Amino acid sequence: MTKREITNTIKLLVFFIIIGIIAGVSLHLIAIHTKMIPMGFSSIIDAAIIFILGMIIIKVIQRFIANTSMYISEDNAGVLKLFINLIVYSALLIIIFSVLGINVTNILLGATFLGIVLGLAAQTILSNLFAGIIILFAKPFKIGDRITVVTWQWGVSPSTYQHEALKPGYTGMVKDVNLLFTTIKEDNGMELKAPNNVLMSALITNYSGVKKRITRVRFELDKKVEPGAFKKALESYLDQDEIILKEPSPAIRTVDLTLNSYFIAVEVYSEEINEDPVRDIILNFCLNYTKGVKQN
Repeated sequence: MTKREITNTIKLLVFFIIIGIIAGVSLHLIAIHTKMIPMGFSSIIDAAIIFILGMIIIKVIQRFIANTSMYISEDNAGVLKLFINLIVYSALLIIIFSVLGINVTNILLGATFLGIVLGLAAQTILSNLFAGIIILFAKPFKIGDRITVVTWQWGVSPSTYQHEALKPGYTGMVKDVNLLFTTIKEDNGMELKAPNNVLMSALITNYSGVKKRITRVRFELDKKVEPGAFKKALESYLDQDEIILKEPSPAIRTVDLTLNSYFIAVEVYSEEINEDPVRDIILNFCLNYTKGVKQN
């Protein structure tokens, strides 16, 4: 939904609320000054006005919610609509009961007690439910986005080799977002069902709209490989590759040393969302270059 559509929806709600207030005040003035309407019926008239006004507002809200279908599947949009309807219709009934003079305290107390019992019995489900609603409206991601989820709840075994620290993340395409789970299809084809309450507390990298990204590759070279010659050859090789962007230019640095080796870090920009093709280019060059050095 665009900003203009949201503004128009708010204006429409305000318009109907003002019309309802004017109608209610006018009928009260008629009842008081003309006595055409018995005073006992004024609360019934108020309830009728509130009912009509409430139904109009509910229809506007439903129209607003219908626009979330571009972010979630059609069946899940129906579930969200049902949930919102339950809330708004319940609120409308409580207001009408209050206007008619019906004591809703006992009803509210009973509903509160029932809510506490259900909440304790289904804490995880309710947590996922409210997290799903927040995700649907806040839109940190939508169907079709490629994201990486980093969270402490799902541990990833670290590498035993001397690589740099890696984010314990899960990367894939968002396939579905419902009120309880988000489905993510990983690059290896496997589908993950992620609870929404976990995603709410996770670090999420969203690659949608990214035109270029930086890829950092760190590797170890034997000291027999002369650093200056290696860097010059790698710069020339990257300058000829079509995937690697020339601006900003690639950065090649020596970042660590051991007794018999040293570590090189290469940072390049590309339009590839997946960094594996870029890593493949750099590491293949490294293998071929060091192989030629050993043969000489």
